[in-house]
Amino acid sequence: MIVTVTLNPSVDIRFEVDSFRRGEVSRARESEQTAGGKGLNVTRVLQQLKAPVVATGLLGGKPGEFIQEYLESEEIASSFVKISDPTRSCIAILEDGTKTEVLGPGAWIKKEEIEDFYRVFKNLTEKAEIVCISGSLPRGIPSDFYRALIERAQASDCRVLLDTSGKPLVEGLKGCPELVKPNLEELQELLGKNLEKEDELARGLKEIVNSGTQIACLSLGKDGALVFGKEKYFKIRVPRIRVENPVGSGDAMLAGWAYGLLKGFELEKAAIFASACGVSNALQKKTGKVDPSQLEEISRKVKLESKG
Repeated sequence: MIVTVTLNPSVDIRFEVDSFRRGEVSRARESEQTAGGKGLNVTRVLQQLKAPVVATGLLGGKPGEFIQEYLESEEIASSFVKISDPTRSCIAILEDGTKTEVLGPGAWIKKEEIEDFYRVFKNLTEKAEIVCISGSLPRGIPSDFYRALIERAQASDCRVLLDTSGKPLVEGLKGCPELVKPNLEELQELLGKNLEKEDELARGLKEIVNSGTQIACLSLGKDGALVFGKEKYFKIRVPRIRVENPVGSGDAMLAGWAYGLLKGFELEKAAIFASACGVSNALQKKTGKVDPSQLEEISRKVKLESKG
């Protein structure tokens, strides 16, 4: 079983516009409201892949009720902790393939709510094989919280995948998750360096692996990914596509990694499958969605270039 953790979920509101100008009225040609948050995107993709998955995290207020009802309508198994503060909302504006986002700050979490979550998390990890921890932390939760979750999951013999940024990533790496998946901006922030050349990126990923993580995957969007393992380093090139909606492609990629590791794929096969999931998500209008019937064909078009 795979457990996904979304501590700072959101009600995601997506608008598609022909043009967007600051300070002016923009009329959407299409809109959608969904249960959001990186971990929930991961969850949806895993369900579409028919992987055994349970979502957990924190939900509060009317937005939290909307998310819970959404998950139930999609028949997604979940075990969330109720909190007193309302769950946030986030807005994404899509304009001709570009994305502008406004992200809500998140709820304030009380100490007793943190303790409630620890109890739920412990029960889930006793039955799980893999834990995916994604996204930002809500207010009131310390920056080393993901490290604590990683260590608790590992105590239950779970393999942990981490996708976050800033201080939670810095602290989370100290727990030595099996895989981390930063993007370029997150990697540069983590290392405090402006990385441009591929060899510089490789050295940055090597630093992460040398700190105790087994796999560092740098997602580069349309340019694919760089993957650094304990003994292997390679570049993934993805096919050129007409992007419908790029939102959630990184989360789909993480879901692909989790699925591959659960199924016992070799590193290269898992990386190719994860990349195919990211590409498939970008081909869909809805966030956190893949078309399983596409994945084999996309995987054949994904190219792996060994670097050592």
